[in-house]
Amino acid sequence: METLGPTGAAPGPDPGGVRFVVVGARRTGTNMLCTLLDSHPAILCHHEVFNPRGIFCAQGLRDADFSLGSMEERDADPVAFVDRVWGRPEGRHCLGFKLTRGQAEPVLLHVLADRSVRKIVLRRRNRVKAHVSERIAERLDQWEVYDEAELDPVRPRVEIDADRLRSEVAGNERFYRCIESRMEATGQTPLRIDYEDLGDPGERARLLRFLDVDPEGAVLEARSVKQNPRDLREVVANFEALAEALEGDPLRAELFDLES
Repeated sequence: METLGPTGAAPGPDPGGVRFVVVGARRTGTNMLCTLLDSHPAILCHHEVFNPRGIFCAQGLRDADFSLGSMEERDADPVAFVDRVWGRPEGRHCLGFKLTRGQAEPVLLHVLADRSVRKIVLRRRNRVKAHVSERIAERLDQWEVYDEAELDPVRPRVEIDADRLRSEVAGNERFYRCIESRMEATGQTPLRIDYEDLGDPGERARLLRFLDVDPEGAVLEARSVKQNPRDLREVVANFEALAEALEGDPLRAELFDLES
Protein backbone atom coordinates (compact mmCIF):
# COMPACT_ATOMS: atom_id res chain seq x y z
CA MET A 1 0.00 0.00 0.00
CA GLU A 2 1.62 3.24 -1.14
CA THR A 3 -1.23 5.69 -0.55
CA LEU A 4 -4.41 5.78 1.44
CA GLY A 5 -7.84 6.91 0.29
CA PRO A 6 -10.37 9.37 1.74
CA THR A 7 -10.66 9.49 5.52
CA GLY A 8 -14.43 9.33 5.90
CA ALA A 9 -16.21 6.04 6.61
CA ALA A 10 -19.23 5.07 8.63
CA PRO A 11 -18.65 2.83 11.65
CA GLY A 12 -19.62 -0.80 11.22
CA PRO A 13 -22.03 -2.73 13.41
CA ASP A 14 -21.17 -2.91 17.11
CA PRO A 15 -21.07 -6.50 18.43
CA GLY A 16 -21.41 -5.15 21.98
CA GLY A 17 -17.72 -5.28 22.81
CA VAL A 18 -14.31 -4.13 21.67
CA ARG A 19 -13.31 -4.55 18.04
CA PHE A 20 -9.69 -4.35 16.96
CA VAL A 21 -7.32 -5.01 14.08
CA VAL A 22 -3.65 -6.03 14.19
CA VAL A 23 -1.67 -4.37 11.39
CA GLY A 24 1.92 -5.17 10.48
CA ALA A 25 4.39 -5.98 7.75
CA ARG A 26 5.10 -9.62 6.96
CA ARG A 27 7.24 -11.66 9.38
CA THR A 28 6.94 -9.16 12.22
CA GLY A 29 5.40 -11.56 14.74
CA THR A 30 1.73 -11.04 13.90
CA ASN A 31 0.98 -14.77 14.30
CA MET A 32 2.58 -14.75 17.73
CA LEU A 33 0.61 -11.68 18.74
CA CYS A 34 -2.66 -13.20 17.52
CA THR A 35 -2.11 -16.38 19.55
CA LEU A 36 -1.16 -14.36 22.62
CA LEU A 37 -4.37 -12.36 22.44
CA ASP A 38 -6.53 -15.33 21.56
CA SER A 39 -5.24 -17.25 24.60
CA HIS A 40 -7.19 -14.86 26.85
CA PRO A 41 -10.75 -16.07 27.51
CA ALA A 42 -12.18 -12.61 26.83
CA ILE A 43 -10.51 -12.19 23.42
CA LEU A 44 -11.13 -13.80 20.04
CA CYS A 45 -8.35 -12.94 17.61
CA HIS A 46 -8.46 -14.32 14.07
CA HIS A 47 -5.38 -14.50 11.88
CA GLU A 48 -5.40 -13.60 8.15
CA VAL A 49 -9.07 -13.86 7.25
CA PHE A 50 -8.16 -12.05 4.01
CA ASN A 51 -5.24 -14.22 3.01
CA PRO A 52 -5.37 -15.08 -0.74
CA ARG A 53 -4.98 -18.78 0.13
CA GLY A 54 -7.79 -19.03 2.64
CA ILE A 55 -9.75 -17.66 5.57
CA PHE A 56 -7.49 -18.29 8.54
CA CYS A 57 -9.61 -17.93 11.65
CA ALA A 58 -8.35 -18.00 15.24
CA GLN A 59 -5.96 -20.88 15.77
CA GLY A 60 -8.09 -22.28 18.58
CA LEU A 61 -11.15 -22.52 16.32
CA ARG A 62 -9.59 -24.33 13.38
CA ASP A 63 -10.59 -27.76 14.62
CA ALA A 64 -14.03 -26.59 15.73
CA ASP A 65 -17.32 -26.35 13.89
CA PHE A 66 -16.73 -22.71 12.99
CA SER A 67 -16.89 -20.98 9.63
CA LEU A 68 -17.02 -17.42 8.40
CA GLY A 69 -18.14 -18.53 4.95
CA SER A 70 -16.44 -19.18 1.64
CA MET A 71 -13.56 -17.39 -0.07
CA GLU A 72 -15.92 -16.66 -2.97
CA GLU A 73 -18.27 -14.81 -0.64
CA ARG A 74 -15.38 -12.97 0.95
CA ASP A 75 -13.81 -11.90 -2.32
CA ALA A 76 -17.12 -10.82 -3.86
CA ASP A 77 -17.52 -8.11 -1.20
CA PRO A 78 -14.56 -7.91 1.20
CA VAL A 79 -15.89 -4.94 3.16
CA ALA A 80 -19.23 -6.68 3.76
CA PHE A 81 -17.25 -9.72 4.90
CA VAL A 82 -15.76 -7.60 7.69
CA ASP A 83 -19.27 -7.14 9.09
CA ARG A 84 -19.66 -10.92 9.03
CA VAL A 85 -16.48 -11.22 11.09
CA TRP A 86 -17.72 -8.63 13.58
CA GLY A 87 -21.00 -10.50 13.87
CA ARG A 88 -19.35 -13.67 15.27
CA PRO A 89 -17.79 -12.74 18.63
CA GLU A 90 -18.43 -16.27 19.96
CA GLY A 91 -19.18 -14.94 23.42
CA ARG A 92 -15.93 -12.96 23.71
CA HIS A 93 -15.72 -9.34 24.84
CA CYS A 94 -13.01 -8.48 22.30
CA LEU A 95 -12.94 -9.48 18.64
CA GLY A 96 -10.25 -8.80 16.09
CA PHE A 97 -8.20 -10.02 13.14
CA LYS A 98 -4.94 -9.18 11.45
CA LEU A 99 -4.00 -7.55 8.16
CA THR A 100 -0.51 -7.56 6.69
CA ARG A 101 1.06 -5.25 4.15
CA GLY A 102 -0.34 -5.70 0.65
CA GLN A 103 -3.39 -7.60 1.82
CA ALA A 104 -7.00 -6.54 1.12
CA GLU A 105 -6.32 -2.81 0.84
CA PRO A 106 -10.03 -1.85 0.62
CA VAL A 107 -10.57 -3.63 3.94
CA LEU A 108 -7.53 -1.92 5.46
CA LEU A 109 -8.84 1.47 4.36
CA HIS A 110 -12.25 0.61 5.76
CA VAL A 111 -11.09 -0.46 9.22
CA LEU A 112 -8.53 2.34 9.50
CA ALA A 113 -11.28 4.88 8.84
CA ASP A 114 -13.60 3.26 11.38
CA ARG A 115 -12.84 5.06 14.64
CA SER A 116 -14.71 2.39 16.64
CA VAL A 117 -12.09 -0.21 15.65
CA ARG A 118 -8.96 -0.12 17.79
CA LYS A 119 -5.65 -0.45 15.98
CA ILE A 120 -2.62 -2.41 17.14
CA VAL A 121 0.42 -1.62 14.98
CA LEU A 122 3.14 -4.24 15.23
CA ARG A 123 6.70 -3.65 14.06
CA ARG A 124 9.92 -5.63 14.23
CA ARG A 125 12.94 -3.57 15.15
CA ASN A 126 15.27 -5.99 13.38
CA ARG A 127 14.21 -5.47 9.79
CA VAL A 128 16.92 -7.75 8.42
CA LYS A 129 15.63 -10.72 10.41
CA ALA A 130 12.11 -10.02 9.18
CA HIS A 131 13.36 -10.08 5.59
CA VAL A 132 15.41 -13.26 6.06
CA SER A 133 12.45 -14.95 7.77
CA GLU A 134 10.28 -14.09 4.78
CA ARG A 135 12.77 -15.56 2.33
CA ILE A 136 12.94 -18.79 4.36
CA ALA A 137 9.14 -18.99 4.59
CA GLU A 138 8.97 -18.60 0.81
CA ARG A 139 11.54 -21.36 0.32
CA LEU A 140 9.66 -23.78 2.58
CA ASP A 141 6.17 -22.46 1.83
CA GLN A 142 5.62 -22.61 5.59
CA TRP A 143 4.21 -19.45 7.14
CA GLU A 144 2.68 -20.71 10.39
CA VAL A 145 4.05 -23.30 12.81
CA TYR A 146 2.21 -24.26 16.01
CA ASP A 147 3.84 -27.62 16.71
CA GLU A 148 7.57 -28.21 17.19
CA ALA A 149 7.18 -31.53 15.34
CA GLU A 150 6.25 -29.64 12.16
CA LEU A 151 9.47 -27.63 12.22
CA ASP A 152 12.50 -28.92 10.38
CA PRO A 153 15.40 -28.35 12.83
CA VAL A 154 17.77 -27.77 9.91
CA ARG A 155 16.82 -24.42 8.51
CA PRO A 156 17.55 -23.73 4.83
CA ARG A 157 20.31 -21.30 4.00
CA VAL A 158 19.19 -18.46 1.76
CA GLU A 159 21.03 -15.92 -0.36
CA ILE A 160 20.06 -12.36 0.56
CA ASP A 161 20.34 -9.64 -2.05
CA ALA A 162 21.24 -6.31 -0.45
CA ASP A 163 19.25 -4.26 -2.96
CA ARG A 164 16.14 -6.38 -2.50
CA LEU A 165 16.55 -6.13 1.27
CA ARG A 166 16.71 -2.35 1.10
CA SER A 167 13.73 -2.22 -1.25
CA GLU A 168 11.60 -4.40 1.04
CA VAL A 169 12.57 -2.39 4.11
CA ALA A 170 11.70 0.86 2.30
CA GLY A 171 8.34 -0.58 1.25
CA ASN A 172 7.55 -1.56 4.82
CA GLU A 173 8.49 1.89 6.06
CA ARG A 174 6.12 3.48 3.53
CA PHE A 175 3.39 1.13 4.71
CA TYR A 176 3.85 2.16 8.34
CA ARG A 177 4.04 5.87 7.45
CA CYS A 178 0.71 5.56 5.63
CA ILE A 179 -0.84 3.92 8.68
CA GLU A 180 0.50 6.60 10.99
CA SER A 181 -0.58 9.37 8.63
CA ARG A 182 -4.09 8.04 8.49
CA MET A 183 -4.31 7.70 12.26
CA GLU A 184 -3.11 11.26 12.67
CA ALA A 185 -5.54 12.59 10.04
CA THR A 186 -8.51 10.95 11.78
CA GLY A 187 -7.44 11.77 15.33
CA GLN A 188 -6.84 8.15 16.34
CA THR A 189 -4.13 6.78 18.60
CA PRO A 190 -3.06 3.20 17.82
CA LEU A 191 -1.23 0.96 20.23
CA ARG A 192 2.30 0.59 18.92
CA ILE A 193 4.31 -2.44 19.93
CA ASP A 194 7.45 -4.21 18.74
CA TYR A 195 7.83 -7.94 18.19
CA GLU A 196 10.93 -7.96 20.37
CA ASP A 197 8.82 -6.79 23.34
CA LEU A 198 5.98 -9.30 23.10
CA GLY A 199 7.46 -11.43 25.86
CA ASP A 200 7.59 -8.53 28.31
CA PRO A 201 4.87 -8.77 31.00
CA GLY A 202 4.47 -5.00 31.06
CA GLU A 203 3.87 -4.87 27.31
CA ARG A 204 1.37 -7.72 27.53
CA ALA A 205 -0.49 -5.85 30.27
CA ARG A 206 -0.49 -2.74 28.10
CA LEU A 207 -2.04 -4.74 25.25
CA LEU A 208 -4.83 -6.00 27.49
CA ARG A 209 -5.57 -2.57 28.93
CA PHE A 210 -5.79 -1.18 25.40
CA LEU A 211 -8.57 -3.70 24.76
CA ASP A 212 -10.32 -2.89 28.08
CA VAL A 213 -9.30 -6.24 29.56
CA ASP A 214 -8.06 -6.36 33.15
CA PRO A 215 -4.45 -7.65 33.05
CA GLU A 216 -4.47 -8.64 36.73
CA GLY A 217 -3.75 -12.36 36.94
CA ALA A 218 -3.89 -12.82 33.15
CA VAL A 219 -1.53 -15.41 31.66
CA LEU A 220 -1.09 -15.15 27.90
CA GLU A 221 0.34 -18.04 25.91
CA ALA A 222 2.09 -17.70 22.56
CA ARG A 223 1.18 -20.83 20.63
CA SER A 224 3.32 -20.09 17.59
CA VAL A 225 6.75 -21.72 17.32
CA LYS A 226 9.83 -19.58 16.73
CA GLN A 227 11.14 -20.82 13.40
CA ASN A 228 14.62 -19.41 12.88
CA PRO A 229 17.80 -19.04 14.96
CA ARG A 230 18.90 -15.71 16.36
CA ASP A 231 22.28 -15.75 14.64
CA LEU A 232 21.79 -14.99 10.95
CA ARG A 233 25.15 -16.57 10.14
CA GLU A 234 23.35 -19.92 10.40
CA VAL A 235 20.82 -19.19 7.66
CA VAL A 236 22.26 -16.46 5.41
CA ALA A 237 24.45 -18.27 2.90
CA ASN A 238 26.24 -15.10 1.77
CA PHE A 239 26.55 -13.55 5.24
CA GLU A 240 30.03 -12.02 4.79
CA ALA A 241 29.26 -10.65 1.33
CA LEU A 242 25.99 -9.17 2.63
CA ALA A 243 27.81 -7.54 5.54
CA GLU A 244 30.23 -5.97 3.09
CA ALA A 245 27.40 -4.76 0.84
CA LEU A 246 25.71 -3.12 3.84
CA GLU A 247 28.83 -1.26 4.95
CA GLY A 248 27.75 2.21 6.09
CA ASP A 249 24.06 1.22 6.16
CA PRO A 250 22.17 1.09 9.50
CA LEU A 251 20.88 -2.33 8.42
CA ARG A 252 24.37 -3.77 8.91
CA ALA A 253 24.05 -3.57 12.70
CA GLU A 254 20.78 -5.50 12.51
CA LEU A 255 22.54 -8.23 10.56
CA PHE A 256 24.84 -8.86 13.54
CA ASP A 257 22.16 -8.43 16.25
CA LEU A 258 21.80 -11.54 18.43
CA GLU A 259 19.30 -10.13 20.93
CA SER A 260 16.07 -10.60 18.94
